[in-house]
Amino acid sequence: MFTGVESPSYAEKGLQLVPNPRANGKELLNAKLAFLDANGQAFPVLAESLPRLNTDTWRVFPDGRMETTFRLKPNLAWHDGHPLTAEDFAFAGRVYATPIFGVRSGGFQYVEEVTALDATSVVITWKQPYPDAVDDVTVVPPLPRHLLEQAYQEATPDAFLSLPFWTYGYVGAGPWKLDKREPGTFFEATAFDGFAFGRPSIDRIRVIYIPDANISVTAMLTGDVHYAFTQMLYGEEGVTLERAWEANNAGTVLWVVSVGRAMEAQMRPQYAVPTQLATDARVRKALAYLIDREALLEIITSGKGFLRDVYTAPDADYYDAVLQAVRVRYRPDPRRAQGLLEEAGFSKRADGAWLTPSGERFTLELGYLTSASNEREETVMAEGLQRFGIAASAVLFGVQRTSNEERYTTPGLFGGNKPDTRNHSREMAGPENRWLGANRWGYSSPEVDRLLDLYDRTLERPQRVEQIIRLERIALEEDMPTIPLYFTASAVAHASNLKGVMAQTARNQPVMNPRWWELHWES
Repeated sequence: MFTGVESPSYAEKGLQLVPNPRANGKELLNAKLAFLDANGQAFPVLAESLPRLNTDTWRVFPDGRMETTFRLKPNLAWHDGHPLTAEDFAFAGRVYATPIFGVRSGGFQYVEEVTALDATSVVITWKQPYPDAVDDVTVVPPLPRHLLEQAYQEATPDAFLSLPFWTYGYVGAGPWKLDKREPGTFFEATAFDGFAFGRPSIDRIRVIYIPDANISVTAMLTGDVHYAFTQMLYGEEGVTLERAWEANNAGTVLWVVSVGRAMEAQMRPQYAVPTQLATDARVRKALAYLIDREALLEIITSGKGFLRDVYTAPDADYYDAVLQAVRVRYRPDPRRAQGLLEEAGFSKRADGAWLTPSGERFTLELGYLTSASNEREETVMAEGLQRFGIAASAVLFGVQRTSNEERYTTPGLFGGNKPDTRNHSREMAGPENRWLGANRWGYSSPEVDRLLDLYDRTLERPQRVEQIIRLERIALEEDMPTIPLYFTASAVAHASNLKGVMAQTARNQPVMNPRWWELHWES
């Protein structure tokens, strides 16, 4: 949870914010060429303007490659006062392209080269047409070449990633500059005069990481925290806070249809238990027919979420087209689940317990990151599967104390946020990329790879929607590597003395608005 700078008990007043536990807060400390506004539209930050297709700033070449050019704003600087130039983006491109650092997901996988035409012109050359070249704000965040280039050239990868820069010595170009950081606990920062949009009105911020949503609610109610971002407080916690604040108008809760929840299946046979979970789609479909998603929606989101029949988010303008095209709907149907399991060679004992084709008890591990809402979700999930005769049990992983490898080799299902169907085999997490790939549980499909490659180089919108529909149908009607559950209702909560907060969409960067906020104290 981000908890702004200081609470009223501090001599110097500032903003305290609470993020979701997996956020690192660098969006507050650094800036990029562009960000997304509250409507999910890109707008320039470090760039003067955005490239426009079929102009000199966005060109598609006959050989299939593409080029976008960004002109930087004048007089940009890093927090240490050193000038920020196009060379910092070119250097960042070289760092991100280093295979051992595992930056292969998102649009960067299509970047051929990042170069500096001159001190203020950043040129990104793409291996193929990429329609999200401007909207994909994660592609090339700048890195301070004057601080990191020598170490990048001379140090080993482990030594480079162990530099103080990445933790307590971070230097960015964002609205606030780092003063103090305790990794995994908090960081403090002060307003940066040289920010691209000028000095923020709030002088000091403190970002506090509180993994427990109930503790976050208490901190909001006591006034120790002024703002909680999306993906931190969900149905029950948001409703609790909303009701408590109603009496004295102490704060506001804005409800946002947030990320999609899903159960991702372990698709690597060497890790999956039972093995058929990875090798037989009928087993995964049977599990989908055993999950009461309506009950989860009511219990977890207090009825404020949205049932997830497809992966596409309900705020997408092509949502209705996808929903109409996908023929299957997964509602609780034990008889259908039983038929699928029996087709896959499973059998049921007289006492109701299910056995695998090899005669072993059908056990299923449900993995989750530790949080109050996740614990409620796993309880509902496990109890439903147990009633059917599957020995389901939950395993909770600490956010800060568990490695990606431990999570991504979970033998059963893993519950979490799964925004879409984009599981390309080249993005598969593994030891060769330090388990940093976006394809976390090892799903691989040549047809999905082909469609994703086609989608990422198709510029015409109608064709892209057709490709999304085909991807949805493969996932839900054929392979079922991920079981969609519901869309969360995330509470964006802020104290009444924090002004300028806007509701955010599912695509919005939730930490972009603070530079325009104002914090008012009673005299």
